[in-house]
Amino acid sequence: MGEGEKAFWRRRLFGGQAPISRQNGPRVWFHAASVGEVTGALGVMERLRIVDPRTQVFLSVGTPQGCRFARTHVPANVQVFEAPVDLPWAVWRTVSRLGPDVFVALESEFWPVLHWCLKKHGIPVVLLNGRVSEKSWRRYRRFSFLFGHIFPSIQWACVKSAEDQRRLESLGVSPQRITVTGSSKSDTLKQRADPSLVAAWRQRLGLPQEVPVLVGGSLRAQECQALLEIFAKLKQEFPGLVGIFAPRHLDRVASMVAWLQDHGVNYDLLSSLSSIGPRRRQSDCLVVDGIGHLFELYGLGDLIFCGGTLAPVGGHNILEPVVWGKPVYYGPHVKKVWEEHGVLQRHGVGIMVQSAEELYVRWRDALFTGTFGESRSDAARKALEELGGAADLQLMGLLPFLRRTDPRGAS
Repeated sequence: MGEGEKAFWRRRLFGGQAPISRQNGPRVWFHAASVGEVTGALGVMERLRIVDPRTQVFLSVGTPQGCRFARTHVPANVQVFEAPVDLPWAVWRTVSRLGPDVFVALESEFWPVLHWCLKKHGIPVVLLNGRVSEKSWRRYRRFSFLFGHIFPSIQWACVKSAEDQRRLESLGVSPQRITVTGSSKSDTLKQRADPSLVAAWRQRLGLPQEVPVLVGGSLRAQECQALLEIFAKLKQEFPGLVGIFAPRHLDRVASMVAWLQDHGVNYDLLSSLSSIGPRRRQSDCLVVDGIGHLFELYGLGDLIFCGGTLAPVGGHNILEPVVWGKPVYYGPHVKKVWEEHGVLQRHGVGIMVQSAEELYVRWRDALFTGTFGESRSDAARKALEELGGAADLQLMGLLPFLRRTDPRGAS
């Protein structure tokens, strides 16, 4: 752990790093775990800035990578800080400094001390992009003495699916306070899909348009090795193929590099390729050893796999490649992205495979037939339109909580 990360965790542990509000106007505190939750909040925060510029928006994030991502992607009016560890002194100091009018939890950020403190201060709690997995639901029920007070105090919950609604109701959230809207991530991603970013990556990596590019993103567990094996086999038949591989967690980079070295596959670490210096790509295999690049790198891909799906994790954000007009391949474990899977599959831009072997066969056929680069932008647009709109619905549900505290009233 570097000095920067140590300082990050010290700030989390002792609290008191939250900005002090010095302006008039409603104050909204968004809280995200990491990069994924921040992505889901961007669309709502941007819309909130446009609707009421007087609103002060604060965003706390629980990981160093998430904080770095947030600071480079949030609207200019959003103040980002390290989320307090769920300990009384850290939480109390943060809540006292911010004095928010409403607290917005993202996805599944249910912290006993934090929610207790919010209740003591009389601060309403809103949940956006809410989700509760089967495993988490069982844990919350089993340890109800810790979590039981959280759910009845939620004033409004915007959830991803009817199953999430059912679980929250069983945990104590009033049915009248739950709305199923889906996730706002698709709205956010559409805003971020700038073709100039892809062009910049092509130049930085020295990738001609005609070169086929394979991207394996958010790789988990055995997927990290499986995608490298697929690439190595395809590379023997298609020498021009370039592969880009991004593990979900950076502690997997070392094992991926070790596999490449053991099998004599040349590689570059993405961090070693400077956009302005003399170091340029020396190999056709790139390992992504940083956070926050994957979404843009998907835009380079012709053959794209999204991880956490061959490994029994439940799936990561399978919408990210589709935003660039690309089809996405993934495995059968899609419990966390079931709704997205259904829509993408129906529009022909989501392709499920049952095994790494099937993925290899499909990609080999695509390379042989030359169909790997076909644009599916129209189908992708229709799929995203079907999944979109959640950010607008969430904003409309959030505004009444701000107007309660705004001296101008609800007009």
